Amino acid sequence: MKVLLVGAGGNLGIRLVAALLTHGHSVVAFVRSSNKLESLLPSSVYGQIAVVQGDATDRVSIKKAILDANCDAVVNTAGVAALPPWGNSGLPAIFRAVLDAVREAGLDRNKPLRAWFLGGLGVLYFPGSESMFSNYVPIYLEHRQNLHLLKSLPPDTLDWSMLCPSTMTPESSEVNVPTKTSHGRLIANAATPPSWQDSWIKYIPLIGRTLLCAMNAGRYETTLEQNAEFIAGDLESYESRWSGTTVGVIDGSK
Repeated sequence: MKVLLVGAGGNLGIRLVAALLTHGHSVVAFVRSSNKLESLLPSSVYGQIAVVQGDATDRVSIKKAILDANCDAVVNTAGVAALPPWGNSGLPAIFRAVLDAVREAGLDRNKPLRAWFLGGLGVLYFPGSESMFSNYVPIYLEHRQNLHLLKSLPPDTLDWSMLCPSTMTPESSEVNVPTKTSHGRLIANAATPPSWQDSWIKYIPLIGRTLLCAMNAGRYETTLEQNAEFIAGDLESYESRWSGTTVGVIDGSK
């Protein structure tokens, strides 16, 4: 596929550049500064991609980049959600701009585009319920409003997925093609966390589910490289098992 990568200069973004190239995709990087991106990537990698400078909150520029390059898919890694429940960040504005741009580009081409967005563990459902994790651990709540935007889209206007990792850490500061990882592949599950460890603790009144969420949270730490590999691998096919859902992941090697 030809993929527009919004936020290619971020921690996950630069690793996605390498993963997408490794999987045979063509990459169009949408970044605020091409000079910064060039400084972050080896010349052998930077020379394999196209770069478009622009603001991630600029819907018109993002849509133009999609249409001009004839992209098949979009991955957005730009923006970071505010941690405290009262916090505000630039993520909602970025998310809305990218979402609208991808949807409108698909309408212009009479075919919905494939798109991956980033969420967090908090918008996954507590296993056995339809209650989000963030109901019990209220952090990074901006992901909730972003997911609401996706779910409120009219049918057949966007083929979306939302990857919902917990903490992501780097395996290495180096970015190479082909990619190498010292960890196993991710195990994924739609809507709820995979390999959840249940406990009687959840039945403790008022605090049980909060305690169980906290007990499990540390198990869902993954690496930036693993998540980049997961998205790049999924985009090898035009049909994804993860279409229209949130996706929880865990390191399969642990």
